[in-house]
Amino acid sequence: MKLSIKQFVSFAVCMLIAGVAFSQSARSAVQASMFHNDLTLQAQMQKNFKSILEANINGTPYYDDSFNSAKIMPIDKVYMIRYNAALDDMEVIQSTDTLIMNKNNRSYVIKQNKGNITYKILEYDESDGDRLGYYVQLTDDSKITLYRKDRKKFVEEKKASYNGNLGGVSAKFKSERSEFFIEIDGSGSAILVPRRKKDVIKLFPGKEKEVEKFIKEKKIKTTKEEDLIKLINYINTL
Repeated sequence: MKLSIKQFVSFAVCMLIAGVAFSQSARSAVQASMFHNDLTLQAQMQKNFKSILEANINGTPYYDDSFNSAKIMPIDKVYMIRYNAALDDMEVIQSTDTLIMNKNNRSYVIKQNKGNITYKILEYDESDGDRLGYYVQLTDDSKITLYRKDRKKFVEEKKASYNGNLGGVSAKFKSERSEFFIEIDGSGSAILVPRRKKDVIKLFPGKEKEVEKFIKEKKIKTTKEEDLIKLINYINTL
């Protein structure tokens, strides 16, 4: 039987309650572990969540539906992983279970073979508090490193209008426009790259003239990934 959005939300709330119900001692243990603490419960929740998504919602919360091989450092071991861009979680296959990595252990670097993608865990200061998340690393220099943030959002279903002119729209996961961030000197903090050129220039005090000149001469578009890579690589030479 098809679940309503209300039932779906109720299920999601139950998942959240289960996640926050750990004791203080369990939370301390989680900090040092690769995965969250209650692995059996977590694996079952993942299976239930997957069934509900397949039955009721169009699209997918994943950046790539398939699991892909990746080396997780500093463990230096290959796992099968999948990034959930809606929940900002990294799923990892362990034996017959699908488990969620613990973002609180920020030392992990995930190097996915497909697409040669490297994920790092960074902290971003949002309006409702600091949040840890997975960012795709785009440049290699440790002075200023460029990242891309991929997101998907859940759009609730819309009922048909009474006059019959508008058909009902199913609930779905929708890709959002990617945003770009920089990390300075390996700080672990993500700084949002503004879309406007003049605001991008302000990110680099003491180098404004050089950055502005480079943007003009190279016709850099500060919303384009390839151009931002060129810009950050240039700034790292100054």
